[in-house]
Amino acid sequence: MPDPEPAAGSPPPEPSAPTARNELPTLLVLLLASAVLLALCFGCAAFWLYD
Repeated sequence: MPDPEPAAGSPPPEPSAPTARNELPTLLVLLLASAVLLALCFGCAAFWLYD
């Protein structure tokens, strides 16, 4: 079954280049926050196991 065609005047589903560029810092911040939380969890687990 083919996908329904988008309505006339609707924007394309692909993000434009400026939008993709604006998302990059947000993704980097989320990646950094995830890495910090993961390191904190491993640090607490190591402290709990070996103390």
